[in-house]
Amino acid sequence: MRQPRRGLVAALTLCAALLASTACTGGDGDSPDPATTVTTPAWPTAIDPATSAEPFFVVWTDVVETGEGDTATLQPSIDSLSALGYPTLPWDPACQSGAEELLSGLTGFTDPLGVGVAFESAQDAGTFDTLYDGATVSLTEGTYTCGTA
Repeated sequence: MRQPRRGLVAALTLCAALLASTACTGGDGDSPDPATTVTTPAWPTAIDPATSAEPFFVVWTDVVETGEGDTATLQPSIDSLSALGYPTLPWDPACQSGAEELLSGLTGFTDPLGVGVAFESAQDAGTFDTLYDGATVSLTEGTYTCGTA
């Protein structure tokens, strides 16, 4: 259920890491060459989508049909994200333009409810998706639509 774009981001990140780790230039063996040290990227900062006037990206980690166990079914994903410093609650994908349609198409749910983390950029969303050990349903892009006139 992953979008091809997520796989591309992960593949490019992996390729960059592999290239960096194979670019060794030798040395005295006592200390690593700073030019060849591969570092893990930092966890990106999530945003509050309700305060964003610009399009944003959401990494959806879990989706259920509204009314079918809602919070209890989504709780493991909520707990996993919270442990990483991403406090989140289930939210309606209809609050992001295009997300409800995409998630409905991927899951077959008529009225999806999901757990997702919003990011300002595709790069931040891709970094999160690469670092996150849990499942990812999809990555969506759109503007905030709930509570707007």
